[in-house]
Amino acid sequence: MRSMPTLRQRVNAWFDHDLPSNWGGRLIGGFVALLIVVNVSSVVLESVESLRERHFATFWWIEQISTAVFTVEYLLRVWSAPDRISARFRAPVWGRLRYASQPFSLVDLVAILPAILGMLGADDLRVLRLLRLLRMLKLTRHSTAFALLWDVFREEAQSIGAVLFMLLITLIMSGSIMYMLESDAQPEVFSSIPAAIWWALVTLTTVGYGDMVPITPLGKIFGGFVAVVGVCTLALFSGLLTVSFMDQLRLRREQYRSLLRAGVAGRQIRARDAAAMEQLGAEMGVSRRDAEAMVGQVLADAAADRCPHCGQPMPHPAEAAK
Repeated sequence: MRSMPTLRQRVNAWFDHDLPSNWGGRLIGGFVALLIVVNVSSVVLESVESLRERHFATFWWIEQISTAVFTVEYLLRVWSAPDRISARFRAPVWGRLRYASQPFSLVDLVAILPAILGMLGADDLRVLRLLRLLRMLKLTRHSTAFALLWDVFREEAQSIGAVLFMLLITLIMSGSIMYMLESDAQPEVFSSIPAAIWWALVTLTTVGYGDMVPITPLGKIFGGFVAVVGVCTLALFSGLLTVSFMDQLRLRREQYRSLLRAGVAGRQIRARDAAAMEQLGAEMGVSRRDAEAMVGQVLADAAADRCPHCGQPMPHPAEAAK
């Protein structure tokens, strides 16, 4: 006899993204995402003095309600962490501490940090407002696009680090050379190597503020060379991210197709199951069009492997010959 899930297991089912989605988790996720948007909009509008004086009570209540909801959500996530699928959090104490140290958990902690600092007597409104704006980072938990980008950065961390290291070397070398070329002609502009590195950063990123411009012939030639190198570096970096992004999309499509085939294997699939399959695709970051196409293809393949009269799986030709 199958035992009933405990309260902690039911709570964990709302927050554990490794488990199949349920209406409770979708409802809570949608409500929290909406509350984040409302809260961030309130912080932005509150910085306008006329609006702050006119709607002070409204802004105050939005902040109190948001803080209460974010606090309850954070405590429930930490409390139910031992019931997550991942075995890393099974220990009652160390598992919760390990879960609380995860990047997403730290973002959740930052969301309630302004209230904690306020109770401790912090009165710097600029710092508190900045911390409240950081609540936007909580949206990354509820967005498949951010999850996909996180996978890209995690998988390509070594390659991205190599590109950034090359960029750092180029910045230091370019700034040092430009300092030697321009310091005599413009001692007040290219006053030091760090100041010249600022010029190199602006030039390599093709921003070109115009606050520091070489005037010597050699300086102009070298400045043009640095600008070309900057374009090539950015193209290399963007190309690396684009290729990795496409690879992650392809990997998720393959995983989704495998899940579909495993789901339809050995049982009769009804039309209403297609909606649940497409919902699974949306959670995995597969576009609706691709999900519909793959669901239709997998269902067609499954129907072709069944008897048109009884609906039972037909034996493979090699097995039937035995």
